[in-house]
Amino acid sequence: MNLGRVKKIVFALLVVFVLIQFVQPKRTNPSTVPSRSLEAHVYVPPQVSVLLKRACGDCHSSETVWPWYSQVAPVSWLVADDVNVGRSHINFQDWEAQVNATEATEHIGLICKEVREKGMPPFSYRIIHKDSRLSAEDVDAICSWSKSVGEPDDKEDNHHH
Repeated sequence: MNLGRVKKIVFALLVVFVLIQFVQPKRTNPSTVPSRSLEAHVYVPPQVSVLLKRACGDCHSSETVWPWYSQVAPVSWLVADDVNVGRSHINFQDWEAQVNATEATEHIGLICKEVREKGMPPFSYRIIHKDSRLSAEDVDAICSWSKSVGEPDDKEDNHHH
């Protein structure tokens, strides 16, 4: 490949990169109503509340901290999608969005399974956000709380919410 062709390819890629910056997703932090939050419906020990906020809050709350790279396409598309999907599963600040009390209890029970198996926070998030990593003690505290509030039905284990 000659140098002229390489320059043209690099220039074309740069133009595409610049153009995709104009296609940005919405990065929102919806307003919250305290009476709709998880804590308004279920007792959450202060230690667990801090852990959930630190490790889960960016994707499972309406208080997402949008880092600089969430402003740069195509990464911005992935970050916004992760947050939207996370909020659609569980939003700790819009707990009343759960379909019903059974689903809400089930989701709390599944929190332990997710953190114990390192499904949450996702590996890709933990790499960049070192403070989201949970120690064994953190996982034990979350699991002790989640198991005291809600256990998932065994029949629902293969059913992802």
